[in-house]
Amino acid sequence: MVQDRQKFYLELLKSEISPALGCTEPAAAALGAAYAAKELGMVPEKIEVSVSQYIFKNGMNVGIPGTGMTGLDIAVALGAVSANPQKELLVLEDLTREQKAKAKEMILAKKIHIGIAEVSEKVYVKVDVTAGDNKASAVISRNHKNLTLLMKNDRVIYKEEADKLESVKNACAGNDEVYDITLWEIVAFAESLPAEQLEFLKEVIVLNKGIALEGLENEYGLKVGRSILENNKSGLIATDVANYAVAMTAAAADARMAGCNKPVMSTAGSGNQGLTATIPIVSIGYKLAITEEKILRGLAISILLTVHTKHYLGRLSVLCGCSISAAMGVSCGIIYMLGGDYQQMQYAVNSMVADISGVVCDGAKPGCALKIATAVTSAIRAANMALSGTGADSHDGIVHKEVERTLENLGILGNKGMIDTNKTILNIMLENQRKVTE
Repeated sequence: MVQDRQKFYLELLKSEISPALGCTEPAAAALGAAYAAKELGMVPEKIEVSVSQYIFKNGMNVGIPGTGMTGLDIAVALGAVSANPQKELLVLEDLTREQKAKAKEMILAKKIHIGIAEVSEKVYVKVDVTAGDNKASAVISRNHKNLTLLMKNDRVIYKEEADKLESVKNACAGNDEVYDITLWEIVAFAESLPAEQLEFLKEVIVLNKGIALEGLENEYGLKVGRSILENNKSGLIATDVANYAVAMTAAAADARMAGCNKPVMSTAGSGNQGLTATIPIVSIGYKLAITEEKILRGLAISILLTVHTKHYLGRLSVLCGCSISAAMGVSCGIIYMLGGDYQQMQYAVNSMVADISGVVCDGAKPGCALKIATAVTSAIRAANMALSGTGADSHDGIVHKEVERTLENLGILGNKGMIDTNKTILNIMLENQRKVTE
């Protein structure tokens, strides 16, 4: 691989992983509130928040670390009280008891209003804060920590440059002259890069393995991960390498979705995608005594392929990114660690699309661990089939023999074929919430 392309993929890999505490959608809302409150210069008396349908959906039922509460309103309150935007997606970390109490007081006093914005952006948060005659606003859009606008008293403090915005829009629109990432190049990059340049991925292992062990050792959420390993009660599930990897990944999601106060390393803006794209690689590598270098290269493939698929589906999607994007990455990372090749990775991606391409996202919540367990099982099965020289092909539904065409078809399914599905899911969730509170 030529040096310029190698540098490009290395920078992409580094830019698409980021430590995050709590679900990244509430964290993005908290970050927006932190930017606005810091600019205001005082604790807000009133906060108005507008978010995309996708942010709203993913913030409804997920636990907020250190609070015992769920929802966007407490996340926004905590962000406003901390006023610490430099922490980015760790904005909810290390808050004091007094700050948490103040945030809860704001909720009880009904100082925060959350609404749904009519915007095309899937990642969109606008926070308006006021105190006396002063007001400030912040907008986060396109990715979970990307500040695009900051204002105080109608004066623009920061606005994203027009040329940068146009460049991003072209890339997101699939302009072939801008977007030329392929699975083949991802594999070539991971195989050719000097091993020492992947050392930074060790932090991914430490953070994500840490929350997985937390989920196995304690009772969080639906206890999906723990139940897989507690096979002695029923004898239904064996503790083999595959199920160990599934259990570790599901346990991490159990803990995170329940509001565990441990950070994770996110991938492409999602903590659960980060967990799904990495923990199976690390778990299988450990169980099969694979060298650290191969594990790190497998992680690079998994993370970059996850990012690659998000180009077609979008940062947030009606389709579950963990079940589809991250699990595809895992399947290819496993194949690499076990000595497989590019052709076998194509088999695996196609098999994954033939298998679980219809898994929908109905918000962040404890049940995400169930979908993640299903996805990792599918990823391991697809890898095993591919290593045996078989996989889905163009006779299997939306699958195409060329992997990028398969991903393009998947994007068409999610973005065009299911255009009204996200609104339908959100309406069902809101109706369920209304019935519970009646």
